[in-house]
Formats: sequence, structure tokens, C-alpha cells
Amino acid sequence: MIQKKIFLLLLLFSICSFSQNKFEFGKVSTEELKMPLYEKDSTANAIILYEYGESVIKLNNYGKVELTFEYTGRIKIFNSKGYDKATIEIPLRKSITSRSKEILQNVEALAINPDRTTGALQKENVFTENLNEYYDVVKFTVPNVKEGTVIDYKYKILSPFYYNFVDWEFQSDIPKIFSQYHTSIPGNYLYNVKLVGSLKLTDRKSSLKKDCLYFTSQMKAECAVETYTMENIPAFKEEDYMTSRYNFLSAIRYELETFRNFNGVVEKYTKSWDDVDKEIRYSEDIGKQAKKSNYFKDFILPETWEIPNNFEKAKHIYHRLQDELVWNGKNHIFTDIDVKKAYETKSGSTAELNLILLNFLNAAGFDAQCMLVSTRENGKPTKLFPIISEFNYLIVKLDLNNDTYLLDITDKQMPFGMVPFKILNEYGRVMDFRNSSYWHEFTPKNPSTYKSMVQIDIEENGNVTAKVREIHSGYFGINKRKAISENSIDDYVDNLESKFNIDGGVYIEEYNITDKDHTEKPLQEDYILHYNEPVTLDFFFLNPILTNKFTKNPFTLKERTYPVDFGYPFSYTYNISINLPENYIFENIPEQKAIQLPDNNGIIVYQSLKSSEKKLMINLKLNLNKNVFHPEEYEGLKNFFKELVLLQNKQFISLKKLE
Repeated sequence: MIQKKIFLLLLLFSICSFSQNKFEFGKVSTEELKMPLYEKDSTANAIILYEYGESVIKLNNYGKVELTFEYTGRIKIFNSKGYDKATIEIPLRKSITSRSKEILQNVEALAINPDRTTGALQKENVFTENLNEYYDVVKFTVPNVKEGTVIDYKYKILSPFYYNFVDWEFQSDIPKIFSQYHTSIPGNYLYNVKLVGSLKLTDRKSSLKKDCLYFTSQMKAECAVETYTMENIPAFKEEDYMTSRYNFLSAIRYELETFRNFNGVVEKYTKSWDDVDKEIRYSEDIGKQAKKSNYFKDFILPETWEIPNNFEKAKHIYHRLQDELVWNGKNHIFTDIDVKKAYETKSGSTAELNLILLNFLNAAGFDAQCMLVSTRENGKPTKLFPIISEFNYLIVKLDLNNDTYLLDITDKQMPFGMVPFKILNEYGRVMDFRNSSYWHEFTPKNPSTYKSMVQIDIEENGNVTAKVREIHSGYFGINKRKAISENSIDDYVDNLESKFNIDGGVYIEEYNITDKDHTEKPLQEDYILHYNEPVTLDFFFLNPILTNKFTKNPFTLKERTYPVDFGYPFSYTYNISINLPENYIFENIPEQKAIQLPDNNGIIVYQSLKSSEKKLMINLKLNLNKNVFHPEEYEGLKNFFKELVLLQNKQFISLKKLE
């Protein structure tokens, strides 16, 4: 065992030295091919042995400024679970306002197997797909990959978008031994450069290169040359309840602040919010489209004007437009917005539909503004300076009776005053066109709640039935309505039955839904569970928590370096009554238990009470009172849910049959 560890350490040292100093494309060492695992993370299915990136702003052959990015990488595949790393995806940016786009060149990929057989990528196996209006993605799979294979690949991108300098992500979902990024940026380009994430650089080198960019002998610039190196980089391991990994990966991010032309003119790219406010206020898209209230006033129904209560009037407008308009699946918020056309066709993008709502509300005399947000998947927008490209969604902020309501009519299941879970990303920018824009932080006001009331009856012949009532409100209600609407009722009940059948054979009778189509009310389900086989044992165990439980702890990492973000506070309540016949008794019942998080951020209370010799009441309450927990709170939260899982799945009641 000791010899094996020494071998692995020597192997790792050999590979590190090789990666840094002697990398040659396609020249793979015997040590790399024989590497059985990564000593620092034996669970890794693959590892990046080496990667090098270089981004340079320079003149192309036509005398135009161009950003070039070249990438070279080497991946080691340990086992079949790492085969997916043989498929490479390369995003290519494109403009929706012009025909400009990035161009991929010089793609090469080669697989070298432990027996020295190879697999080379062929051009016909490189495919380009339209990802969305902003990106294409190039995909290819390196052929002839086996356990132990080493893959070398490289490519070059030519980009006209020098204002989007190429970010470099040191961290990925597999470990890396060596990662280096080299940049050369002319002095007349000033970027905000940020090292983000929890990891530190191993090395950084800086220098100046004279006359790196010139048009004539009189028009030239120096370049700032930087080399960033990081070694022995752990994998970024994703876990439930997180926002975009983009927020947390250790990486270098760039944002162009200013460009100074050779004629002395300075063009600002990173501007103040005052500058951005003016641009958006007078833009053809958001600014002008948000000022069509006079046009839409004519479409407000007479019955709407007759509603005396302003809150009910606003809800009436919201639900009417929510029912009437259909989202076309597009989010683009800074181009191609035409609210009149969208209203005529009854279909439009996120921005178009919500700007229609905005205009209707303002036409009815309400104080409504549009709010720019970034979805959870897209990442959080920085508050340091305006980066408009970081926003990808538009909603409406309504101020009414000293309360604030955030609105989005694109989702048919969304109640008034709630927005889709995907945009619960802590804050957004309200575009107040009468004054100045401002940040608005938001968390759902009320917790989402789940209530389960179950009556379990055991008959003398051993038959077991359970009358179940489940009540879902807030985001739990939204999720339940979507699950039901995506299936027929019969299919939904079959799926529900299958979840119970994990614990034992049951079937469902008398299934009913209350308030399925009334999104402002909690959704209620009532049904009866029948166990297929009667109990024949003289002594058996019963788990009283039957419905909607955590079957495993969602938090299992040794260390989590990023927040746990549930999106909203929530509570679960379980009230169970168990009725026994004369020929059974309760042999043992669970002890009461309470677990609390610091600062009253969460509590679990488990209670058992015998109201008679034949009746037992079980109550379980879970409250989580905040939606974001920071890394230093992770261990406590992990233990909290560990206890919850035990209470829901391992807290048995023992029953005994009398002779």
C-alpha cells in the first residue's frame, strides 16, 4: 500500500513537471497513460492534466482589430463514467443586431490509448448547433476512447467582439493539475479584471510589450501581457439548492471599461447607471415600449374600471392578460420588442408580455415600473458597475398601498404577486424612468407551505387504509399544479401510486383535487391509500410519515464553498393519527425530539401523543425561516437535514398483535 502511494505521488510529480514544461500535442508519456487515478480525488472519473489558453487583441490580415483565443487541453479518462469528457462543446458568440459572429478554426483532437492505439477527430464529425439567439455551439466527440485514454485537443476562435474579452475558468466539474491563461491587451483597451471564486493563483507574471498593435509608425500601442497559473485545482462539485455555477467557479472575468482611439477619442463601455438609464429610457425597445399606456388605455375593459378596490383591480388586469397572452419562449429584452404587435397577435417574448402588463397598469393609474433581473441559471449581476448584458429577464414591479408586488404573466400557473422560481436571484434593477434606476432586493414574503393530514386505520383482519389530505401553497402549489397539468389525472395518480409502492404495495381510491385552477388558493388533494396485502405478522413496524418526505439528505459534500440557496423560506407540517383495533397495541412509540438551527433560522419538532390505548397522534413540523445559508452555516444545515431524514424514514412505531 505504501509503495502504491509513493508510486502515485511520483507519478503526479512527473505529470505536473511534464505539463508545465514539456507539453507537445499528441506526445503522451507512459506515466500519463498508466495513471490509474488522481490521488487527491480518487472519486474523479477524469482529470485535466494540462490546459493552456491565450487571448490576444491584434490586427487581422485585413487591418481590423480582432480578438483571437487559442485553447489546448489534455484530459485523462480513468473509467467508463468519464467517457462523457470525450465530447467537447465550444460556445461561439453571435450578434442579434448584426451578422457578426465568432469563427472557429484549427480544430484538432486525438485520443491516445494505453496500448498506444489512437483515434483522430475527422472534420465531418464536427457539428454546429444553434443554441439561442446569442450563441451557437460546436460539438464533437473524440473517437476510440477507452478506460485509461488520454485526449489532446485544441482550437482557435476569431472574435470581432473584443469588448467581450474571453473569461478563463480555472475550475470545472473535474479536477485539473495545471491550468494557465496568457493574455495580451493593448494599453488603449481598459478592462475591469476580476479573480473570482475561492481558490488562489499559484503564480502571476506581468510585463509590457512595446509596439504590439499599430496602424502606422505614428499610431501604435503597448500591450499589457499577463500570465495566470493555477495548479492542483479541485473539482467544483455541484449540489442541490444552488444558483448558477458561474457565480462561484474560480475564474478570471473581464469587462471592457473604456477604449481610447488613436485620435484621442475615449469611448466608455462601462458606464454609470445615470448613463445607462438615459440610454434605456430613450431606446426604441424597453424605453419607448414602456411608454404606450395611452395606446393600451383603450383596451381596458369597462368592468375593470368599475372595480373599486385597487388591489382587486390590479389582480383583474393581471389575470386577464395572463389568460389572454401566450409566451413564445423567447426572453430577449433589449432587441426586437414590439408591444403593439405582440398584443395584436396575443403572443410575445418575456419583455413584450410584461411590458404590455406594465402599460395596462400605468394606464389604469397604478405606479408600475419594469425591473431587469438575471435568472438563477444565468448568474448574479454585479453591483460594482452596470453590465447590461448580465440581465436576461424583465418583470414588473408594482407599488400599491405601501406594498410591493413583483409580477410576470408569462407563466399561466403563477399567482398574482409571485414570480417564477427561476428568477429568485436575490435582486434586480428597477428602471424608474421618472427618476433614477435602483437595486431592489426581493425574497418571497410568505413561506411556501406543505401540510399533510393522514388517518391510518388498521382493522382486526389486518387490512390497512390511510385517508390522506395534502395542501400545497406558494411555490409548492405552483409545482404541484404543473405536475398535474403535464399529465392526465389517471397518469398522475399512477405516478403517485408508484411513489408509495417504493415502501410497499398500495393502490389509490377516491382521488380528488380542490382549487386546481384557482392559482390564488392553496391546492388540495384528497385520496385513500389501500394496502394490497393485510398485515399478518404478530409484531411489525410502521413508518407513520407516508407523504412527500425527504428520502435522502440533499447535502453530502465534505465542504461546500458556495451558499445553499433554497429560493424561498418554507414549512412542512405532518399530522398523523393511527387507529388500532382491539387485537393490537402500541408496543413502542417514538420519543419526542426538537432540532433548531442558530438564530431561529430553522426548527424541526417531532411529537408523539397517545390520546388513548388505541389511538396515537404523530406531529412533525419543519420550518426553514430563511432562503440563503452561507458556507460557514453548511455543516449545521447538513446535520439538520440528516436528522430530518432519520425522523421521516427511520422513526418507526412498533405494533403488537394480542393473542
